[in-house]
Amino acid sequence: MRPAPRPSLRRPAAGETRAPGRTPARSARPAVRSPAGFTLLELIIALAIFSMVVSAIYASWSAILRASRVGDEAAAEAQRARVATRTLQTALNSAVMFLANPALYRFEADTSGDFAALSFVARLPRSFPGSGYYGDQVVRRVAFVVEPGEDGVNELRLIQFPVLSGEISDEQLHPLTIARDVSLFMLEFSDGKVDEWMDEWRMTNRLPQMVRFALAFGHRKDQPDKPRELVVRSVLLPTRGIPLQFQGGGAALLRRGPVPGAPPPEGPAASLEELRRAQPAGGR
Repeated sequence: MRPAPRPSLRRPAAGETRAPGRTPARSARPAVRSPAGFTLLELIIALAIFSMVVSAIYASWSAILRASRVGDEAAAEAQRARVATRTLQTALNSAVMFLANPALYRFEADTSGDFAALSFVARLPRSFPGSGYYGDQVVRRVAFVVEPGEDGVNELRLIQFPVLSGEISDEQLHPLTIARDVSLFMLEFSDGKVDEWMDEWRMTNRLPQMVRFALAFGHRKDQPDKPRELVVRSVLLPTRGIPLQFQGGGAALLRRGPVPGAPPPEGPAASLEELRRAQPAGGR
């Protein structure tokens, strides 16, 4: 018995017809298809790229937040320095002294300690800090002292009270903190006669012609011995003192003189040390 002929796998040439009943055999090997998912290597690469993008975004956002915080702190420090400087200048520009009552209107400065302190009487404008506590009592004694706050940070405090107010009480003082983190407060004085500045003023019954003050805040991180901000101002005081003949009566007092046996105007003549003891702990 003869074996059946094997089918030909040759493709017919052009014009050639295939014999009927003979079909080409199909290969039993299945076709290879490409996979539909991702390989593990592709997932790892994608995760690595995504992590780098997220890290870059986070680093940029953190840098923006740090820069914003530093900017806000610098702006707040500059604002505090401006407020303290303006308050000191306004008070000194408003200083008054009536020579008929030098003890009541004395100008007192203490430059012996680590921080200077200053106390004098001024006719203050209504825009002056704390004026809302005193109403129409615009002639007040003001004092500037540096004291540690509740957290130990040095604060420049403004203490004031009406001149003709009797005894001093805590309700009258209303201390205000006008600057924090004060690292320097210095005072110098000029009487207009000598070209040199004096580091102390002993003539409490007279106003100096000029006062120069220096205020410094904080310390630099790279140079701890230097402040972050330093302000120096020289202020010309408006008067040297109002003579007796021009105090409360003008020419009439000049003709008659003081009334014999008349008591002097009553009012507190607190020294700087008394003010420090009298003020409540901590400022506002």
